[in-house]
Order: sequence, then C-alpha cells, then structure tokens
Amino acid sequence: MNFSDMSLVFQAMWLIIKYIVWPVLVVSGALWLVIEYWEAIKYCLRISSRIISLAFLMLAWLIIRLIDGKEAADKRI
Repeated sequence: MNFSDMSLVFQAMWLIIKYIVWPVLVVSGALWLVIEYWEAIKYCLRISSRIISLAFLMLAWLIIRLIDGKEAADKRI
C-alpha cells in the first residue's frame, strides 16, 4: 500500500465516523437523556401547558371585553 491508498482508507474511515458513528452516538445520547429525565420533562410540559392555557383564556377574556364590555366578559369567564 502506498500513501494514496492509506489516504483513501483514512478518508473512508472519516466518512464512516462522520455519517454513521456520530449520528448514532447523538441519537442514543438524546434517547438516554429523555429516558433519564422523563419525569422532569413531563412536569415541565404540564406546567407549560397550563401557562399556555391560561394565556389563551386571558386572550379570550380580553377579546370579549373589547367587543362586549367588562360586565359581559366577567359573566362569560
């Protein structure tokens, strides 16, 4: 084997590492993190869901208040 053959071998190894090994490591690491911290992720999703629901409720109240007035908005929600 001469130098150009070794260079091709190193290029092939680099491509295998770059396009196969690194993505497998990243995906398996991400899955491990999700599995390891699933309870914390569920808690954060529950809190963010409640915050988003509250924001939509406040937006609906504001729209009703702008259209019908404060008394109607307080009655509906």
